[in-house]
Amino acid sequence: AGNQLSGGGPNTVQPPPGGGDPNKDGQFQKFGAVKVTPRNYYRLMQTGQTALLFPGGVREVFHGKDEAYQLFWPETTDFVRTAARFNATIVPLSAVGAADSVNILVDAPDLLNLPFGLGDRIKNQSASTVSARFDTDNSAELFQPPFALPKPLPARHYFIFGKPFSTEHVDHSDKDACHQLYQDIQQEMKRGFDDVLRARKHDPYEDTPRRIAFERLTGKTA
Repeated sequence: AGNQLSGGGPNTVQPPPGGGDPNKDGQFQKFGAVKVTPRNYYRLMQTGQTALLFPGGVREVFHGKDEAYQLFWPETTDFVRTAARFNATIVPLSAVGAADSVNILVDAPDLLNLPFGLGDRIKNQSASTVSARFDTDNSAELFQPPFALPKPLPARHYFIFGKPFSTEHVDHSDKDACHQLYQDIQQEMKRGFDDVLRARKHDPYEDTPRRIAFERLTGKTA
C-alpha cells in the first residue's frame, strides 16, 4: 500500500454560474486536495505523504494565449527547502494537452479593461479573493480565468515524469544549494515539455477524430 496522493494548487476556485459553493460536500477533499498553506505542505512532508504540487499556481493555470506550457514559478524556493528538510524526492511531471483543448479569446488581464463596469467588477472580485500564497497580497495575483471556449473535441493529453531529484544530501538551510536545485527542477520540467511536444508530432493518433474512429472500428486503444 502506498501513501495517498494529496494535491496542492491554487487555493481558490471560481464559483459556478449562479453562485454556490464549488466545494460543496467536500468534493475536493474526496480527491485528496488540501489547501495550499506552508503548514499543510510542511505536515505532508513531515508525515512522509506523497503530494502533487503546482508551484506556478493561479498564474500558470490562467495563462494567456501565447503562454501555453510555460512556467511561472515564484522566486522563493520554499517548497524545495521544505522537501530537503525531510529528505523528500522531487519528481517533475510535465503535461501537455489541456492548453490545446480550448480557444483563448481574451486574456485575463484584458478582461479588466471591459467597459460598463464589467472590468471593475472583475478586478474587485479578484482582489477580494484570498491569495493561496501566504506571502502574497490578494491584489498581486489575478484570480480570473481568461475568456475561452472549449474546442469541439479535446486534444490528446500527454504526461511524462522527469528525472527524480533526491534531497537527501541537500541542506535545507543552504539557500544557494536549494536555489540551484529549484532551477534544476524547472529545467527538467521544460525539458519534459519539449520532449512531449516533439514526440507528439510523430503520434499518428494525435488527431482526436482520427483516434476515436480508429478505436471504434478496431476495438483497440490507440
